Amino acid sequence: MRKLSLRQISILGVALGILLPAMVFGYFMTVSRYERELQLRIRGPMVQNADMLAKAMEVPLWNVDKEVSKQFVQAVMRNREVVSVVVTDESGNIFVRSDKVRKASASVLTEKRRIRLDDKVIGEVKLELTTEYVDRDLLDDIYKLAAGLIAQVIFSFGLIWFLFDRRIVRPIQILQTATARLASGKLDQPLAWQRHDELGNLAHGLNQMRLNLGELISEREQQNIVLQQELKERLRVEQALRDTEEKFIAIFQASPVAMSVSRKSNHYRIVDVNDAWVRQFTWSADVILSNLDIQENLWRNPDDYVQALRLLERDGELQAFETWLRCGTADKILLCQISGRLIRIGDEPLLILVQEDITEKRQNERDILNMNVTLERRVSERTHELEEANSELTVVLENLQRAQQELLRTEKMAALGSLVAGVAHELNTPIGTSVTVASTLQQQTDEILLQFSQGLRKSALEEYFKNAKLGTDLLLRNLSKASELVTSFKQVAVDRTSANRRVFALNEMINELITTLGPMIRKTKHEVISDIPEKMMMDSYPGALGQVMTNLINNAFIHAFDGEGRGTVTITARFFDVDNLEMVVRDNGKGIAPANLGRIFDPFFTTRLGQGGSGLGLNIVYNLVKDVLGGDIAVRSYLGRGTTFTIVLPRSAKMIENKVPISNA
Repeated sequence: MRKLSLRQISILGVALGILLPAMVFGYFMTVSRYERELQLRIRGPMVQNADMLAKAMEVPLWNVDKEVSKQFVQAVMRNREVVSVVVTDESGNIFVRSDKVRKASASVLTEKRRIRLDDKVIGEVKLELTTEYVDRDLLDDIYKLAAGLIAQVIFSFGLIWFLFDRRIVRPIQILQTATARLASGKLDQPLAWQRHDELGNLAHGLNQMRLNLGELISEREQQNIVLQQELKERLRVEQALRDTEEKFIAIFQASPVAMSVSRKSNHYRIVDVNDAWVRQFTWSADVILSNLDIQENLWRNPDDYVQALRLLERDGELQAFETWLRCGTADKILLCQISGRLIRIGDEPLLILVQEDITEKRQNERDILNMNVTLERRVSERTHELEEANSELTVVLENLQRAQQELLRTEKMAALGSLVAGVAHELNTPIGTSVTVASTLQQQTDEILLQFSQGLRKSALEEYFKNAKLGTDLLLRNLSKASELVTSFKQVAVDRTSANRRVFALNEMINELITTLGPMIRKTKHEVISDIPEKMMMDSYPGALGQVMTNLINNAFIHAFDGEGRGTVTITARFFDVDNLEMVVRDNGKGIAPANLGRIFDPFFTTRLGQGGSGLGLNIVYNLVKDVLGGDIAVRSYLGRGTTFTIVLPRSAKMIENKVPISNA
């Protein structure tokens, strides 16, 4: 084999060193361009068309409108790269399909999108695009690139590209990245550049622009804040002026007394009058405002007009100035009491006058003076008659008050007796059981002691211990139940018999009340349910509150639950606001008739007169809530749907003096 000379090897090496990189670079450029073409001409439009079709097919697919769907599909099929579009419904059945003839050798790219309507998948769209035209263009580009690389660009392109990439492309890309950061608003990263050429100057300019933009944006934000505040204040002032003007016009027109507005700069010419002025003087507003002669002759005595203006200009106001004024009725004059004030609206001074007709008033005063001559005698006679009537009324009132106090005392004692009897009956069971168990234990103890002296068997001792343990358990449970009843009754009794104020938990106080009322409740078929959150603390009068709850429960049992049905009274509570809470007492009874709903808090009002109702229960509730607890009570009821009492109470009640709660009625 012939050896290659060094020159040939050098030439070959140089040729290969130049040609091979160019070919490799050309190959990667071609592949890159091919990928870009695929992205630009195939993948990008394919994704866009898939998204567009998925969005456009929502309504036609849902409405099963194939014609509209075909129009969208045909619009996409006009793209020569699109070879197939298939739209299927949620079951996978083909809804619309369109295909083109394709070459078997050409590759096909597929894109699918789900069709959603209100987050529900209702179908699918599938696109297929061929790469035939891109492949054909690629072959043309390869031929052209090969010819160009071999003919002219082998050496120079490599060197130029190296220098261009290092000195221009990469710096420009860095500057482009920095510019993109500036465009996105990221001004906190500085742009450092070491080269002192045109690109370095450009980088320095961009960095300075970044600093200037930061300052301008900061100043703009501050100015925007100031402008927004000024705009809000201006809008507030304008709205206040409009509100004031509207209020002034409304008050001016709605005023029951005659009022007029005059412009000082126009020799106090009247520019507006209200409806009361028109009614009083019987001139229409158009006539009085347009006729200057009528305005000048309005005052019967011109000297009074001059004096009134002098007082107004000296003091700025006019008070109770009396004069005679003419009106539209022929030969009729009115004695008016005039008051007014000079005001300024904007830069214009206005005079507002109030002209009150006191003609009848003065005539009445004169009549009264004339009547005073005989009035003293008539007053003396009437006084004597009233004194006699008052004496009789005083006696009747005292009798009524004594009867009411006696009735309240009777109601109080009856309720207290019922409460004591119920608690005593409730205590009888656990205490009786405890006595029985204690006597049994005593008897068994005597027997075990006798056996112990005669020789105690182990089985007898074990039986005794077993009975003793069972007996002590029964004793503890029954005595504990009796203790709880006594504690609840003691606390309720202390609250009922005193007006002491204390801090208490509302749920515990209501539970104690329900426990105390247990005997009375169990005599009925009804139940009382308490649903009150724990730790809802109050600083108030538990006795008065207990009486309110007892009266409401009794009222429900007596009036709401007629017949054989089973009724339920529910007591709930919640925080109404920071300082108040709301209690709701609700029953599922027959309700209150609308005609009686407004009278249930009246004293002695009852629908069961002669059947055990005194008519004082809800009146006592109302007085305790309003006067003692410092709250408010409201009632809402519908026939057949029950009754609801809503009570709003302060968490910390006001101090009261000499107010003893009235016991339940």
